[in-house]
Amino acid sequence: MVLAGQYLERSAVVGDLDALYHRGTREPPCAIAAPHPALGGSMSSPVVAELAWALTRAGHPTMRFDYRGVGASRGISRHPAGSLAIGDLRDEVADLLSICEHLLATTLMGKACAVGYSFGAAVALEAAGDPRIGSVILIAPPTRLYDFGALAGIGKPALVVCAHHDEYADRAALKTAAGTALEVVPHSDHFFSRGLTELGKTVAHWLRGGREEYVAPPDGGSAPSRDLDLPEGDDPPLELDRDPK
Repeated sequence: MVLAGQYLERSAVVGDLDALYHRGTREPPCAIAAPHPALGGSMSSPVVAELAWALTRAGHPTMRFDYRGVGASRGISRHPAGSLAIGDLRDEVADLLSICEHLLATTLMGKACAVGYSFGAAVALEAAGDPRIGSVILIAPPTRLYDFGALAGIGKPALVVCAHHDEYADRAALKTAAGTALEVVPHSDHFFSRGLTELGKTVAHWLRGGREEYVAPPDGGSAPSRDLDLPEGDDPPLELDRDPK
């Protein structure tokens, strides 16, 4: 049951991928890429869940998903379990683009925003050249694990949100293109154990741009009940009303 004031994501299967979707009316629709699959990263990550909630509340259609080989998503990951390294991202990029394509077909909107957290930031950046992606948001890009040099020539609206105290990210190493916004969430670490709500607000505010603020209505709860006046009659008793023989 959906209680009043709640937002309810709908489970979806996109090809081999397990995903969670919430409808929305404000462009762009947002595809959210999870952290490192070899380290237990999934769409259930608190940061990914917070981003989905904040963007849903701001009116955007959202879809978060598990990469192939993670959770209920079929396939095999190229990244060996427990490895911190970020290697070949072709499969994860293909997964993200599949989600974007499904999201655009579902919403009938023109371009998607690729949102990636940590490992997912590398995936979103690698996918950014695809014409289905109109904007990119990179959360806590781990510059000490991956080369984010492509950010300097991204050629699309982009937001980078860094944690104030992030052992995996060196903000000075980020070379951003003109027009790329850079925000820092104070007192936070790579996992946003502090500042999680502030992170969601920062991303939603950037996506809103100069448009009027909008808060999507929550999903409705149970429909109000009313008494029904049924006509009296001489209908035969129901089978369950009869005495058993």
